[in-house]
Amino acid sequence: MDGAKILGLILDIGAAMIQSGAETHRVEDSLYRLCDSYRFTDCNIWVVPSNIQATVTAPDGERHTQIRHVRNAGVHFHQLDRLNDLSRHTCTDTPDEAELSKRLKAVLDIPSEPAWLNYLAGAFAGAGFGVFFNCDFWDALVALCASLLVTFFVRWLGRRESNPMILNFISAFLAELFILLSVRFGFGHHTGYITIGVVMLLISGLGATNGVRDLVHLDTLSGVMNISVSFTGAVGIAMGIALPLLLLKDWGTPEMMILNPNVVLSLLSCIISGIGFALWFHVRGIQILYCALGAVLTWGIYLLVFRFYPSVFTATMLASATSALFAQVMARVNKAPATIFQTVSAIPLIPGATLYYMMYGFVTNDRSLALQKGSDLLLICFGIVIGFMVVEVLGKYIWRKPAHRHHV
Repeated sequence: MDGAKILGLILDIGAAMIQSGAETHRVEDSLYRLCDSYRFTDCNIWVVPSNIQATVTAPDGERHTQIRHVRNAGVHFHQLDRLNDLSRHTCTDTPDEAELSKRLKAVLDIPSEPAWLNYLAGAFAGAGFGVFFNCDFWDALVALCASLLVTFFVRWLGRRESNPMILNFISAFLAELFILLSVRFGFGHHTGYITIGVVMLLISGLGATNGVRDLVHLDTLSGVMNISVSFTGAVGIAMGIALPLLLLKDWGTPEMMILNPNVVLSLLSCIISGIGFALWFHVRGIQILYCALGAVLTWGIYLLVFRFYPSVFTATMLASATSALFAQVMARVNKAPATIFQTVSAIPLIPGATLYYMMYGFVTNDRSLALQKGSDLLLICFGIVIGFMVVEVLGKYIWRKPAHRHHV
């Protein structure tokens, strides 16, 4: 066995996992297990979202050190699922370097989905959340068209621009401009409702979710980096929404968003948007339906808690804990990463509406509105974080197996 080649392939697996949307502690844990399976000793592995470093001692006693710089991280949950399977099977079979390279290539060469499926995902997610945020028929139609526009620019710009702030700024700016023009000329009625539904396509919450998980696992640097990337993406969205409103502020409408009062319709919209987001994140097979089920369950718990105890923070916290617990269960049922299910399940809780109205208050010089929505934004985010953290900490002691780590 060539220890240097095996270590190189192990780091290639780790880099591919990060590029597919895996959280840092999962990647690090997988790399330690892979090194253990090949009888490497004195393993020292360090993982952050942009870099992997490893120093190990091979069975023949030779010391190896390798580094990987990770570029263009994104979200491709089907590939992450396949990489998770590859890691598990490799730990069991320990194939030689030629076979491991062949298996890794087979995973990385997964055919891309057809373009129409990506557009369908955007349409389902944007229009579904438009209905969720109380759009009428014409509003939902404008939301659908704006979602297709966002999908086009995300696909086109995504191949040319890796900075999330720039990508989100351009996409949000063009979408908001299209929505304002559509409402101005009578094709839609509620600028805010439409915008909130469409902008959810750009707010995945994955960076913040992974960042919180990393912080819980004491991967402080990785947590800060993930949260920073999520924050810069949110800033890009906010700026993209704010600029058209500032330029055409007389065309904006000051109506305040209300959630769809029809509970059945709001839950149905969660199913549609959940399917859309699962496809948007490249989930495949039966896992798409599990993701949609998680979104419905999360929002159902939110509505139930809020009905008997009308506190946004409490309802958000318990609903986010439900989505995290659901994800842990589904991860074990499907032998897949929990990130796949948790990211989509928590989508109904992401405060896109609060972000929009905070920026609306800012550009219209309504300081009271901006401060109120800014405070609400922090409260909702805190509720989501606490809910995730509670389940993550409990799961760590209830069902997570300790990693086999050999530090010098």
